[in-house]
Amino acid sequence: MFAEPSRDIVIGSGSHIGADVYLHGPITMEEGVAINARCHIEGGSEGVRIGKNTRLGPGCSMFAFNHGIDPDFDICTQRVSSEGITIGQDCWLGASVCVTDGVCIGDHAVIGMGAVVTRDVPEWAVMGGNPAHQIGDRRTWASRKSSASEENEAVL
Repeated sequence: MFAEPSRDIVIGSGSHIGADVYLHGPITMEEGVAINARCHIEGGSEGVRIGKNTRLGPGCSMFAFNHGIDPDFDICTQRVSSEGITIGQDCWLGASVCVTDGVCIGDHAVIGMGAVVTRDVPEWAVMGGNPAHQIGDRRTWASRKSSASEENEAVL
């Protein structure tokens, strides 16, 4: 963990942080958050907020800042901006998910392994891909899978 003045890291009760996790505030984790091994969370100036009972799979990355790419300036002299990242409550981000600055992930969302989230995610959405796009709704995901299994069994 890397905290410095004005870049606090707040960890809610009952939260768990795995091995080799890098946290650079400002970061606020509500209660019951689980961050698995090798995650990297950079708070930028506006911070990362992770809602209650959310789970991050191993190797997730969140960067709440961005560098400019103005062609008139060298990369090392570009300005840095920060909008912050908000992850809702009861979310699940699979292994190696990346979340970019300015993104808000709604409550109860699920993000599939390896997805790169560059835009806001609605509540209950199931997302996947690079860039991440909606592939389902968590409220109907189980019934969708059950229907497909029943159809396959009917064919046999």
